[in-house]
Amino acid sequence: MISNSKQQWTVGQTVKVGFLTGLEVVAVVPTPGDSAPDAYILSRNQQLYSFVPHNGLSKVDVAEASAMIAAAKRHAEQQAAAALAKAAASARYADLVHELACA
Repeated sequence: MISNSKQQWTVGQTVKVGFLTGLEVVAVVPTPGDSAPDAYILSRNQQLYSFVPHNGLSKVDVAEASAMIAAAKRHAEQQAAAALAKAAASARYADLVHELACA
């Protein structure tokens, strides 16, 4: 998420990118783990754009935008499943330590 900007980069807000004004933020596509900035799906006059800070603005169609959002959702679900598995393993380890300490 863009944080040090005078513009609000949240869904539903209108932003300006370069000389293009009146771009509405339709979706934020997080890119966790790869140290890349988040991508944004922007809309203006029935045209969709993909914007990545420092990489620029490009036109996309509905299928490309949907694919970007779906990929981000899949990645988030995979991370959530991995976190749950790690938490379960930690709980099992804590139970084992408790059993050994009480024995």
